[in-house]
Amino acid sequence: MTENQDLCGSAQSESAENPRPSGAESDESGSEDTACAQAARSGEPSGAVSDDEQAACRLVDGCVRFDQGEPHRIVERVALEVPVSISFNGIYYNVLSCTPCDFEDIAYGVAYSAGFITSADDVRSVEVTQLTNAYQIDVILKTRGGFDYSSFMLSSISGVPIRDAEVRLPSYFPAHMVHIGPMSPIPPQAITAASNGLLERQGMHRRTGATHAAAFVDREGAFRFMSEDIGRHNAVDKLIGRLVRNRVDPLSGFAFLSSRCALELVNKLARYGIGVVATVSAPTSAVIDFALEANVTLCAFSRGNRFTVYTHPERIAIDCDGADDDEKRPVREV
Repeated sequence: MTENQDLCGSAQSESAENPRPSGAESDESGSEDTACAQAARSGEPSGAVSDDEQAACRLVDGCVRFDQGEPHRIVERVALEVPVSISFNGIYYNVLSCTPCDFEDIAYGVAYSAGFITSADDVRSVEVTQLTNAYQIDVILKTRGGFDYSSFMLSSISGVPIRDAEVRLPSYFPAHMVHIGPMSPIPPQAITAASNGLLERQGMHRRTGATHAAAFVDREGAFRFMSEDIGRHNAVDKLIGRLVRNRVDPLSGFAFLSSRCALELVNKLARYGIGVVATVSAPTSAVIDFALEANVTLCAFSRGNRFTVYTHPERIAIDCDGADDDEKRPVREV
């Protein structure tokens, strides 16, 4: 796979590198409304890609879409996922995985949801700074005295000054990075069989519509183990627990998830040694970067008789060299 193309716009980079105050006292006309936020609020089709949308996504070339038995090389647009730390009055509060836009909106939203403010008038300013591989938001509240920092204890670095927290922010890449070894390619028909057969096995989901599923499927497309839960993380943990208890060879099949291709889920499955993960919905930039490093094959948008391979397509038994080259076509819309 060739190098991914970053679409972070110059305007986004410039604004992030230089802290800027905004909010109740920095803008006489009220909070700044980005094109991204305007489009989301209006609910209208956006048409052309705005600068904010460009800053929040990335093009990934070298992907392979398997559709109706035929492989096609394509370019995919994926959402950027970056760590964003939030502090209040210079004291670290929490770190989020975010799409890098609308920083002021999320700052006000977190502050309100946490009970730190009751209106926009309680905020003096919001300062956004771009770090090496993350962003930092510091919300300056008008009330400094008597602020209850005991409610900050969300992580091991909550409640410490941001100058100390910056070097301790958690990384998307674990300290002991896994690396999946060689394995025989998975037939594409096994992935489409899992996609077509998942719903009929989701008894709890069919009755309630409220659960996620995580399954381990063998190379012929047969379901060996499956777990359901209202939480996608819980479903994956239950699946891994069953695989551990039954001493299942992780390279004897692949994982199929009913959820988005989330970094934390793929990380858990890779830690067990599973080399191919297929999901119903999309990946983000963070999970793609992780999978490239960990040697994990990601197959997303696995629906019916099609799926798209984002990383390490050699793990899928399709003729990538003979695939149609669709890279010059416009990037598809989901």
